[in-house]
Amino acid sequence: MKEENVNGMRNKVRWALGALGTLALVFTATPAEAGANGCNHRTCISVRGSGLHVDSVSASTTWNGDFTGHFHIWGGGLDRNSATGFWGYHQSFTVQVGRDLPNRSVVCAEGWEHINGRMESRGRACEEIHF
Repeated sequence: MKEENVNGMRNKVRWALGALGTLALVFTATPAEAGANGCNHRTCISVRGSGLHVDSVSASTTWNGDFTGHFHIWGGGLDRNSATGFWGYHQSFTVQVGRDLPNRSVVCAEGWEHINGRMESRGRACEEIHF
């Protein structure tokens, strides 16, 4: 084969592979999951929503993080305490929000264990609300 034909074929192959790669990215890219989750020490936070719109914020314990006490959820205009009680794994305190929160708001959940008349933090988990 002539040198110019080989170079021409290489360019066509490169173009085709580039086009296939771009096409693969378009069809395999999935949208980011709405909301955010995180844990710190024995407390977890789960924010459900999309962008600035927050449907709900939940506080829960980690695995083996059971305690008797309450959760506090605050930030971005929220400020709610759960009832005092036993909180085991898979139990959560949820605040229904149903509105946009200010961009860059930080929403936190903190677990408070009640021990002999005093309260001890079981961790503070926070998430930032942003576009």
